[in-house]
Amino acid sequence: MDLLLAIVGAGSAGSFLAIGSAANARLKQTLQSAIAAAAINFLVGFSILAILIASGLFKSPNFQQFATVPWWAFLGGLLGATFVSLSTLTVPKLGLTTATLAVVCSQMIMSLVIDQFGWLGVPTHPLDFSRVFAIVLLMVAITLTQLDRKHSR
Repeated sequence: MDLLLAIVGAGSAGSFLAIGSAANARLKQTLQSAIAAAAINFLVGFSILAILIASGLFKSPNFQQFATVPWWAFLGGLLGATFVSLSTLTVPKLGLTTATLAVVCSQMIMSLVIDQFGWLGVPTHPLDFSRVFAIVLLMVAITLTQLDRKHSR
């Protein structure tokens, strides 16, 4: 995959997360249940993905290799459900900007740890100043958005 296309794809994914978090927070508000909002989120997502697999537009999965998948590779669904549930609870309290910054900051911290130690089959990328500085800047951004929020009330 071309580097520019990969960056655009990752950026789009980030935009979709922000939109999805706001939509799920609204769904939670309407249904008055974070778990129901998350369940509907995953039901819709599962339905779309099942249709895409069945359509044949994409490469067919190799289900014969299913038994060889490491157990921890299935944690993505659990963690995704946890993320969606938590975001439906935190977005109304923190605001979408602060909640998103907190998500990105925690993603960066865990990514640095995983990269440093090569966990989960990821190639190692040693910790360096620029990565740590990026996290510090994200923490400053979180603080600034909360200070601004306190003054705008």
